[in-house]
Amino acid sequence: METQVDLEDRKLTIVGTAHVSEESKEEVRKKIESESPDRVFVELDKNRYKSLSSDSGWKEMNLVEAIRQGQGFTLFLKLFLSIYQRRMGLEQGVEPGEELLEALKASEENGIEYSLVDRDINETFSRALEKLTLWEKVKLLSSIGFSESDLDVEDLKQEDMLSQVVKELEDEFPSIKKTFLDERNEFMAEKILEHDFDEAVVVVGAAHVEGLAEELRAEETSYTPEKYVDTSGIDVPWFKVAKYGMPAFILVSLGYVSAFCSVSQGLVLARNAFLINAILPFIGAILARSSPITWAASFVSAPFTSMDPALGAGMVAAYVEGKVNPPNMDELEDIVKITQYRDLWSNQAGRIILSFVFVTLGSALATFIAAFYLGVNLAC
Repeated sequence: METQVDLEDRKLTIVGTAHVSEESKEEVRKKIESESPDRVFVELDKNRYKSLSSDSGWKEMNLVEAIRQGQGFTLFLKLFLSIYQRRMGLEQGVEPGEELLEALKASEENGIEYSLVDRDINETFSRALEKLTLWEKVKLLSSIGFSESDLDVEDLKQEDMLSQVVKELEDEFPSIKKTFLDERNEFMAEKILEHDFDEAVVVVGAAHVEGLAEELRAEETSYTPEKYVDTSGIDVPWFKVAKYGMPAFILVSLGYVSAFCSVSQGLVLARNAFLINAILPFIGAILARSSPITWAASFVSAPFTSMDPALGAGMVAAYVEGKVNPPNMDELEDIVKITQYRDLWSNQAGRIILSFVFVTLGSALATFIAAFYLGVNLAC
């Protein structure tokens, strides 16, 4: 899929690719060599280029420290999406993103200047997770990695199929569609228009072609992420309300029962709430196949971390698991080669991330259950 954009005395050819297609690699090279443009623009940023070209990102990472700094779910999302792309790529005989590297290689071989114009991949993932509603997070975690696509990869480059896929994305996860498509289209358009050229080839994923062409034709693009914040109504941060409100409700409920009913009844409710908050994260640690020490740490710490939203039970579990059984270099190298989700449980780096995810989910569910339990037992 490709389209032409004429900007008075400048011309751009936007080539839309499937990121896991051998045909896309060949198409990109042929287009660059036949057009002989002044410059080639590629849908990559420095971090993603480094990751695709060397697979060094995970090997150089302090995984436990990254999770401690709040990047746990970002790493989880990146890992699951990369496995999904890799699975599709294996069927096509290529690695995901090879057509983007092919564009850079063809540019170098033909003496053509090129520019990486995508937004930093870490910023994109962080913004996507930040903007997901609570319901979208539930849907994403329940579906990602466990659904199979029956779409032909090359069909994604056809306009009618592309429109359908983008529409489905917008219906299911509107905030993700805005972050991964709309915002990046605007960002890339601004970066492209900053350069001087007469003719250029732009290599992007097929889903970006129409939106990017529209942004380029506007010629007045000014990337401002704040414009995508919904101000049409009252924006209630339900996730933060639950995160801080549930622990507060539990503490107030226990104080109420102890003060107005009896201390013994308050102690019984506190014991049961403690067990609820301990058992579910404990089960999460077991499901992650972490060490027994991590099981025990999750059981003991979760009731207390549930009262302190700044320190998550999953963060404690990942920290303990990483200290007890740190991943070796081979495991950090192999995690970028995993093609089946079940293989995450056979890789220590994968188990650390799964410990974070499952214990976090177990703790969140336990907090809701404990709050409900106290709510129905407030009567003296």
